[in-house]
Amino acid sequence: MNDWSSIQGHEQIKNDLRQLLAEKRLPHALLFTGIEGIGKNLTAKVLAKVLLCSGEEKPCNICPSCRAFDAKNHPDFYYLEPEGKANNIKIEQIRQMQSQIALSPYLADKRVVIINDAETMNEAAENSLLKTLEEPTGDVVFILVTANKDLLLPTILSRCMKLYFAPLSEDEIKIILKSKYAVNEDKATVIAKLSGGSMKRAISFLDDDNFNLCQNAMDFLSKDLNAKDIWQISDEFSAMDKAKIKQWADFLQMIIRDLLLLQAGADDNLLYNRDKKDVLDKLIVNFSLNRLFNCQNLIENLVKRLSSNADLKLMMQDFMLSWREQK
Repeated sequence: MNDWSSIQGHEQIKNDLRQLLAEKRLPHALLFTGIEGIGKNLTAKVLAKVLLCSGEEKPCNICPSCRAFDAKNHPDFYYLEPEGKANNIKIEQIRQMQSQIALSPYLADKRVVIINDAETMNEAAENSLLKTLEEPTGDVVFILVTANKDLLLPTILSRCMKLYFAPLSEDEIKIILKSKYAVNEDKATVIAKLSGGSMKRAISFLDDDNFNLCQNAMDFLSKDLNAKDIWQISDEFSAMDKAKIKQWADFLQMIIRDLLLLQAGADDNLLYNRDKKDVLDKLIVNFSLNRLFNCQNLIENLVKRLSSNADLKLMMQDFMLSWREQK
């Protein structure tokens, strides 16, 4: 059941939204931004439920609107997310949404639209949405959710009230892991450290395969890549799901961050991989500060390209070749 109490952390954002609602100053378009898996989408859904609720204490969880929302069949709520092999939001989805919101609300006094992973809209979809944001029809609230707002058109950003969701604290991650997933204290502590403030990433660590990916990333950093390694690793990755490759890239970024902290002489408690401090100490001798920054840029570019339709094998070969050139 979605209500304000189901959102872990983000107290200031929850207070700000409740105040805007109480003062009837909520804008017609909002943009929730922050790293993946920290509660942006859940907060958007709770806000949508509140906006559609007809009870006095919102959400009341008992009115016809709340019951329809919880049953995922509310006629005045529209939810968009990436679809298809390209894993993006297409103009056809935007047009279908536009035709629906042009109608009068059926159960509530307004309509609410959530666009999750809004940065995946293709150019045509973005331009079509922009016209609706500029000239909204009826009482409609749009909530765009994104982990990368810089991929959205500046004109769309300018028409939204932006709310930044900070990463969750390690304690908040631990509380969720122990209460909702029955993870013991020791494992919850390790996972919370590795999560980087993302509950989505923390949950992924409950899968042993992801621990193996983490070790794979650590091993990769210790390799002195030759041509055979590049082709072999590229072949292995081209057979993997893009989500797994992104997870692997995330692990690489976390290790690079740890190495940067070691270069700066930071406290070991700040390390994501403090349980592997001995391995990090061996790795650091092979990475200058300049090389670390260059590698970080390569990983960020790889993550961006994973959202495209580029050939996966060629993409990984290009990444491996560029990685080998960093000395």
